[in-house]
Amino acid sequence: MRKQLAAAFMLGAGLLGQSAHAQQAPTLVLPMTYFGTSQPLYQLAISQPTGSIDGLVPATEMLQKHGPMLTDTDMGGVGSSVAAPMQSLTQPAFAVPAQNFEGPGVGLPGFVMTGAPPDTTVAVGPNHVIAWVNSMYAVYDKAGNLLSVPLNGNLPFTGMGNLCESTNRGDPILQYDRRADRWVLSQFAFNVSGGAPAAPYLQCIAVSQTNNPLGAYHRYAINFSPVSPSGFNDYGKLGIFDDGYYTAYNVFGGTPAGGNTGSALCASDRTKMLAGDPSAVTLCAPIAFYGGGASFLPADVDGPTAPTTTAQGNIFMRYSFGGVSLRLMKFKPDFAANTATLTNGLGGAHGSFVNLPVGPTTVACNGAAGACVAQPTTTTRLDTLADRLMYRAAYRNRGGIDSLMVVQSVDPDGPGARSSAMRWYEIRNPFGAAPTLFQNATYDPGKSGDRWMGSIAMDKNGNMLMGYSVANAAANQFPSIAVAGRLRSDIRNTMRAEQVAWVGTGAQTIRASGTALTRWGDYTTMQVDPVDDCTFWFIGQYIQTNGVFNWRTRVVSHKFPGCN
Repeated sequence: MRKQLAAAFMLGAGLLGQSAHAQQAPTLVLPMTYFGTSQPLYQLAISQPTGSIDGLVPATEMLQKHGPMLTDTDMGGVGSSVAAPMQSLTQPAFAVPAQNFEGPGVGLPGFVMTGAPPDTTVAVGPNHVIAWVNSMYAVYDKAGNLLSVPLNGNLPFTGMGNLCESTNRGDPILQYDRRADRWVLSQFAFNVSGGAPAAPYLQCIAVSQTNNPLGAYHRYAINFSPVSPSGFNDYGKLGIFDDGYYTAYNVFGGTPAGGNTGSALCASDRTKMLAGDPSAVTLCAPIAFYGGGASFLPADVDGPTAPTTTAQGNIFMRYSFGGVSLRLMKFKPDFAANTATLTNGLGGAHGSFVNLPVGPTTVACNGAAGACVAQPTTTTRLDTLADRLMYRAAYRNRGGIDSLMVVQSVDPDGPGARSSAMRWYEIRNPFGAAPTLFQNATYDPGKSGDRWMGSIAMDKNGNMLMGYSVANAAANQFPSIAVAGRLRSDIRNTMRAEQVAWVGTGAQTIRASGTALTRWGDYTTMQVDPVDDCTFWFIGQYIQTNGVFNWRTRVVSHKFPGCN
């Protein structure tokens, strides 16, 4: 069964007398179709096709999903800079490794390679771990035992009769919704014209009917094609919040998709989607640049406690190049009225923001933010995606202490020979009227090697763990998976010693066409186990032998002593 909710987007209420910093701007109500409940996945898996359905040609590079973003030239209201410490000396490591098992990739039996990069993401529930990469995902118990064959990414959308079912494009994001005890799986779908994405542009979402990740799912498809300016919904990033599923997209206009036309900041009706209600809607702010710059991330709530205040909705944040700052906006949907309020935005020619100056920063690759990570034995350099903050923007409320954590890749020595290090941030009181940058630093232990493609989170005690890729061509270190953490009691702005969780033994090299395969990761995920609120789970990419389209992933967990 399916029910069409709208044939095109509608404009919600206009300005209703709010201040310039809290406006009810024209709201986009996206066409969202409910496709009923799937069969249980454990039944569908028996007859799933081998590999992906109408996926990308095996052993080819994935479509270029992260096109160039316009840089932010609005430097107004930046204020004084706050220097970010450069950390090169560290205390001993303290996070204790636990699980370490093979994730989806060529190292997992039954996995079918369709392209690169993997787009690695992981989610953790009470009894299960799901690891998802482009084209396939795997369900494990917490000891790392596979509970089924690897599943096609489009398997939950079987029977929908649209591109969600017939294609398997990837860009996956998955979450465990702790408060609802449900799983949320999402990826995009589109046609291809001349090697570029073409309409219709869909976002396919599946919400589990129970806490069984191999059970049945409620299915929805959001259609971005009728939106003005029409565009391809790229690089969607999902945050779980009490009143909605919040997602940020980079939008590329036209069909086939062309240049970047802005960002889509959206919220879907969580309550109705959990119930499989056909009347659920998705509301978005007008697609715009909001000052230009890189991708937005929605805050994603960890732990059992909601934010101290949610009156203005959830946070979307991004990094601003021109102002060298973190910028926060708040988005509050009203699903009953089909309107939404964007706070601290749309207040000026380029929008106004809660602005957190972070001091002089050069993004990775001497400011170019591209492919600059050197590897041993090859001239191919890997992409840093340093033009954006990396998933997730992890939020936690520890008894009234509100923290929002995020990471990005920066250049540790400006115009020098080094390429990439991890910059991490903790923002306090992010939902309040005056957020503060509580601590931040550039993690560059030993002032050697490159670190990029990171993700960070905090446990219930306030300890933090950051996972990332690390490589050092000069020391013959191939791209590997590493973590670094800190105790709540450690000196502010510091992380402890690096721990290599899995050693890569190969480099990503050159395709048969003679061109370098530079794409690596695209994103990754650090999660906190909902059972103990102490165990961190991370997924990262590595390669075992030199080559292309032979990537592997590893799922690892760590826990700090004293957290129980």
